[in-house]
Amino acid sequence: MNALTTSSSVNLDKGRGEVHFSIEGFWDLAGMMSFLAELDSKSLPLVKARKPIFVYGDFTGFVPQDRAAGDAIRKQLLNAQKFGLRRVAIVGASALVKLQYRRLSEGIDVKFFDEKAPALSWLRVEE
Repeated sequence: MNALTTSSSVNLDKGRGEVHFSIEGFWDLAGMMSFLAELDSKSLPLVKARKPIFVYGDFTGFVPQDRAAGDAIRKQLLNAQKFGLRRVAIVGASALVKLQYRRLSEGIDVKFFDEKAPALSWLRVEE
């Protein structure tokens, strides 16, 4: 895959209050806004039920984004906190993506993992 080619998927595990997504490539602002809108849409049942939201993100193939896309991500994360976002587990992020995401998610409970199983275990720890 070309590092600039974008792809994503978003799934909801309503029973666990989890939103799982994967994202790859370098996104323009319009594409990022569309992806973030899909995250909102899939999360809506949790928001309506006033349930806490836990997010699992697979960043394998995701590259550092430009400022506009980064600002959109930051705004999304801050807004998600207002609607119940509790924790975000990220798997497969490169060192540069980790640096950018740490900056964008400042003040949010985010942890990075190399494998899916430990990430999900951390998300599912009772508060």
